[in-house]
Amino acid sequence: AFEEPASSVFMTSDARLFATNSVDSAQIFEREAFGLGFQLKQREWFQPHRELVDDLCRGRNVLSDTGVGDTRRMTRAVTDLRHPLTTLEVERCRMLARIAVHAVEATAHHVRADMTESEVAGQLSHRLLRRTVQPARIQVCADGRGERFRHWTFGEQPVQQYATISCVVRRWGLHIGVTRTVCLDQVPAALEQAYRTAAMVHATGLFFTRAGQKLGNVWKKVQRIYEKFGVRSEWLQSDQASVMGYSTADERIRPESREQVLAPSTVFWHPSVGPALLGDSLLCFDASNELVTLSETWPQIKIRVKGRQVTVPGILLVPTGDSPPQVSDSQAIDCLDHPGEEMPGAVESKWEIQIPSDHPVWAEDSPWSPKSVLE
Repeated sequence: AFEEPASSVFMTSDARLFATNSVDSAQIFEREAFGLGFQLKQREWFQPHRELVDDLCRGRNVLSDTGVGDTRRMTRAVTDLRHPLTTLEVERCRMLARIAVHAVEATAHHVRADMTESEVAGQLSHRLLRRTVQPARIQVCADGRGERFRHWTFGEQPVQQYATISCVVRRWGLHIGVTRTVCLDQVPAALEQAYRTAAMVHATGLFFTRAGQKLGNVWKKVQRIYEKFGVRSEWLQSDQASVMGYSTADERIRPESREQVLAPSTVFWHPSVGPALLGDSLLCFDASNELVTLSETWPQIKIRVKGRQVTVPGILLVPTGDSPPQVSDSQAIDCLDHPGEEMPGAVESKWEIQIPSDHPVWAEDSPWSPKSVLE
């Protein structure tokens, strides 16, 4: 692993350039930043990158996102330059979401008893990498392991009853997250109860996350649901949501968060209650929200928040025999009101993405095979 970056971007009022090494310069200029008008300053690969940066900054007052050398660290100011998203970035997020949803849901449909968490993670990463999408984080929690280890990745434990599959993917530098749960034969009662509560928390977060709202105010609505359903301490077990962009968490949503939801921006909600974990990515615009990871071919739960219907993913039930996966209708669940709190103005919401009828989400143009993974 490298201990320092291979490249840095240096910008002034009249110039912009890449500071890099002789190994990476061709890839940067011919693929990553072709035709964007950058200049180049490079050194040999065996010369420290830090020295090149120091030479560029000598005699100048320089701000940076890392505080390298004598620069003044301004991580927040640099991060804020990435928001709000551009039109191109929004379209890329939509495309990335479709790929992520397909990879996670197709993998869930192929889960069988005695498959290990690492096997499931391998199938998921295969589906992503073959589409040149990087898995930034993969979680496969078999039979409730995530209740004890909320940031668990995957291990050698076999799936017996159910599995929760979650991932954050990266392409073009952008990130999207999605989470799904699949059960074999039947849904355990403890999981079903926890999932219903988590679904109401999830729907509340999705509904109240709107452009112009302070993240801390959104958090209060979510915390209220935890309290109402007798799991007031569950939110302390793990982080709940984050604003995404060019990192997996540009801004985590906390009780004291003061930042506002910008438009457009991406928010990944992933609340958990006991063994239950849900996760979806939301694109926030000035007058609407778009849940880019919602799939029409996955079980859905309809939840009413403040009289509005919010659709969240349900649990997929897969028989262990040769019969196809079952998708049962989910009944609506009432989400309790938030007494004594101001209600934001109504907005029109788009909660579904369109999937072409000639391209089913489960279609595999080349079935996954263990032979594609090196032993």
